[in-house]
Amino acid sequence: MSESVKVRLAAGDAPDDAVVIPRGIMKAMGLPDDFTGPLTVGGKGRVVRVVASDASRRVVLSSRLAKELLLPLPKTLWMRYEESRGVLRLGPVVAIFAVKRRKAGPRSPRLFGARNLDIRYLMRHAARLNILAMVVTPDGVKPDRDWVEGYVLSGKRWAVARYPVPDVVYDRIQSRSWERRPSAQRAKQFLRSLPHVKYFNEGFFDKWALYQKMASHETLAQYLPVTRQLTGPQSLKAFLEEHGSTFLKPTEGSQGKGIVRVRRLRGMYEWRRGGRDHRTHRFDTLYQGIARIQRRKRYIMQPDLHLATVGGSPFDVRILMQKDGTGTWKRTKIYVRVAPKGRLTSNLSRGGTAMGLGWVLRYRFGKARRRVRASIDQAAKTIVHALDEVFDSPLGELGLDLGIDRRGRVWLIEVNAKPFRKVFDAGPKRRVFLSFRRPMAYARYLAGF
Repeated sequence: MSESVKVRLAAGDAPDDAVVIPRGIMKAMGLPDDFTGPLTVGGKGRVVRVVASDASRRVVLSSRLAKELLLPLPKTLWMRYEESRGVLRLGPVVAIFAVKRRKAGPRSPRLFGARNLDIRYLMRHAARLNILAMVVTPDGVKPDRDWVEGYVLSGKRWAVARYPVPDVVYDRIQSRSWERRPSAQRAKQFLRSLPHVKYFNEGFFDKWALYQKMASHETLAQYLPVTRQLTGPQSLKAFLEEHGSTFLKPTEGSQGKGIVRVRRLRGMYEWRRGGRDHRTHRFDTLYQGIARIQRRKRYIMQPDLHLATVGGSPFDVRILMQKDGTGTWKRTKIYVRVAPKGRLTSNLSRGGTAMGLGWVLRYRFGKARRRVRASIDQAAKTIVHALDEVFDSPLGELGLDLGIDRRGRVWLIEVNAKPFRKVFDAGPKRRVFLSFRRPMAYARYLAGF
């Protein structure tokens, strides 16, 4: 099988229908001396002939050919000869798919809002991996064009230019509301329809739809709490009678927003949202309160798992799982999130506290900590591999929220398709580095380079 070779591309004195390639690179790729055939860069391509040279690693194209292929020069990329298809490839071309702020100008340093900084870091890692990367927005994608408009870094600001339709799209749309925009849906549908494009982490998860997928998978089902849809007062009443303490969650919620705990207490009903409790003897009064919170949003119901606590506050385990440059799942980060005193959720954005897993397990489970830690590690590994089987399109990273009940059993509480990474993190710098590098290395792997 031929290898991908890193090459320095430069404009020079070459015929417009030819590429000048050093003999050593041709040999490493298994490229015939008399090759004439397609040269592709992402979705762009044209037939060229190869001219062998005695240079070391410099591949030369004419400025006209580079312009036709929308290839910025000079540039260091990867070259690969695919003998089975008779195609010579340059790349990879990778698009980070995101939505820009509506009122931001094209050169605004905050073009992508709160995610601007982590998108910049992804772009920097792409450059270090010799990837032709750009940020593509819905406005930059048109079905009648064989190119996309993309943003690249220009100092502290963004510059816009035309690029080939990418080999790989990494979906980093920043919010559900932005993802629902018609322009985003149209662009996403078009990109996913292209046969040569690999599209990964395609969208946010709906909790109910995801539960149905996972519950049908025997391996995943063992980690799932019983989950039902909240369809009206009778569904809630029946679930409370069966499970007592119950959590209600919006199917499209994130960061712990909108979660309600409902309990039956000695002939009374109690519901809590945030840090406030409400009590009533009447079920219809309870449901009226829930309906005001629900506001026509779809909710699911899950039993209270009675999670283990630290200092009286429940905690869960957040794990960032990512695929690396070989397409293998790796654990990038793992830490505990402890809920604020008197609160239901442990999300850091809502006041939760991050702690080291080792210390928490030692404090809470003592001699049983090794067994619990082994269960956590096994669960994370099992879950991500099973999710690969559940989904048709590739997954490159997932945020797993695992709960541990008081007996040490591990539960899957939530799967986050768009895990947020902090650029400046109190954790080990190597972990932060890998959290940005691995998705871009995986994109290169998906592209076949």
